[in-house]
Amino acid sequence: MATELLLNKRLSRRTLNSLGRHAITTVDQVVEAYPERLLKLNGVGMTVLRDIERTLFPGQQFQPHSGRYKAWTEDASSHSHGDQTQSKE
Repeated sequence: MATELLLNKRLSRRTLNSLGRHAITTVDQVVEAYPERLLKLNGVGMTVLRDIERTLFPGQQFQPHSGRYKAWTEDASSHSHGDQTQSKE
């Protein structure tokens, strides 16, 4: 079944290592955890999240509104390339 495909060769080695440390190995597991649960995992930050978005959620970009990533979001908004934003709450 397509939703059970392993993630290897679809994401960067860094992303695969970060997810693998938490036993996340399938597309379904990533989709289920996106975005908030992923960001709570040790070793998963905005760089890993953006890699996941480019591969599994084209056209989407989670924008945290507060907390740990607030400064990053404000900085990134000045470099926006017109990407569609979507926040799942």
